[in-house]
Amino acid sequence: MLLALPMGCSQCNNGKEEDQAPSISEIEGVDSDKGTASTQGVSAVELSEEDKLKAKQAPAGMAFIKGGCFTMGNDNAQADEKYEHEVCLDDFYMDRYEITQARWEKVMGYNPSRIVNKDHPVEQVNYYDIQQFIEKSGGACRLPTEAEWEYAARGNAKTRYYWGNVMDGAYAWYEDNSDNTTHPVGQKKLNQFGLHDMMGNVWEWVEDWYSPYYVGNKETNPTGPKEGENKVIRGGSFNSSAGALRITNRTWLNPKNRVFSKVATYGGSVDELYNFIGFRCAQSIPTPPAKTSPENTAEKEASTAG
Repeated sequence: MLLALPMGCSQCNNGKEEDQAPSISEIEGVDSDKGTASTQGVSAVELSEEDKLKAKQAPAGMAFIKGGCFTMGNDNAQADEKYEHEVCLDDFYMDRYEITQARWEKVMGYNPSRIVNKDHPVEQVNYYDIQQFIEKSGGACRLPTEAEWEYAARGNAKTRYYWGNVMDGAYAWYEDNSDNTTHPVGQKKLNQFGLHDMMGNVWEWVEDWYSPYYVGNKETNPTGPKEGENKVIRGGSFNSSAGALRITNRTWLNPKNRVFSKVATYGGSVDELYNFIGFRCAQSIPTPPAKTSPENTAEKEASTAG
């Protein structure tokens, strides 16, 4: 299998016909006739002077994510990546790096990680562990929504990965270059928003409850279903395939679980493929109060005086 991920609900299609699974050339972004790839690369998102000021005010270790509208989802991949729909988001901040073991231990007082190294991302944490971290962080952290995560990972790119349509090990740790281990955060090239390791290294929890398909309507600052059984996991890890690291790929996990507990068909052994899950923080940017025009101020004063 090219994509070693749990499959979403293929029946939940809102009455639309299923597309055929993408070919190998489509998954890897290669022209099957010519064997060539599209031009790849990353250019930083351009900011206005006002936005540059917001970027300078970003909390330590965070990048400014300029809000906007984008097409979320993928109609030509797994069933749970459907349906493509327009999403608009406000500006926000997001951690440039996955939460490291050193940062986690400083806040929480212990290190749960299986692969121990202070500069590596923390893993073996569940959703509720993260909520304790958030509470102890005193407002400096929240999980990003799934829409925020995909938007930030995409960096305005319209390709399979934020750097292009073909896997490039300069941007991500994955099964072909990781030596089957996590790595210190920030070693790979950053994306358009200045974020590292959005694809690979460890999976990342987001705030949304999992739904096996998107409704497909235009949304503004969506937060996902109001309830559910599982939370969404994004981004792939060091032992994911190249195809699994595409921006729109998603999977799920019960919020109480720190690792996936999938049992292999042969031998009854626990499958370790999804057992490295971490996270990064986001912060909302308060919207400044609307300026009151002189006319409205005069009318308000006259009304008060009357």
